[in-house]
Amino acid sequence: MINVSKSKCVGCGLCVDVCPQEAISVSKGIAQIEKDKCIECQSCFRECPQGAIMLIKNIDLLVAFGTDDDSTLKSDNHVGMSKYFRLYRFSDSQEEFIEQRSNLKYKEDETKTHGDPGKAKATASALEDVDVLIGRMFGPNITRLRNKFVCAVARKDTIEEAIQMVHENINEIIEEKKRRIKEV
Repeated sequence: MINVSKSKCVGCGLCVDVCPQEAISVSKGIAQIEKDKCIECQSCFRECPQGAIMLIKNIDLLVAFGTDDDSTLKSDNHVGMSKYFRLYRFSDSQEEFIEQRSNLKYKEDETKTHGDPGKAKATASALEDVDVLIGRMFGPNITRLRNKFVCAVARKDTIEEAIQMVHENINEIIEEKKRRIKEV
């Protein structure tokens, strides 16, 4: 699947000019690819000066969304304080709800000014096998959580809106996951 990063695309149209299938157009300053016309020849990928186009094959990401009520992202505190995590598997251009996991109960040591490592460990253990953690807000434990997950802030209200955000930024998420693998 060829995907365009909305945050990197500047709408220059060079990809439109090189597409042999006329599968690309620019709308509202962003390249749009008609998936049914695209033959994945990668001409657009090679031409893009911004690196906004990526060929993505065999996506398999497990993404957790922090919530207290199953439909909205936790908004009154950081993601580590969520009651639940809604897990979705992202593959190719779709997502599927997998399960809901309860966050582990942990009494945070509030004397620690830069996050309680025990709380980070408890949250991470509730999210075993997860690749990406999405929340409206992260606390000081983000430095510890980033060792386990790609952490992404979603300035969205609902999980549905955050899922769309993941689709729109899948290139960056995959690139960040690859960087993390190289660091280990």
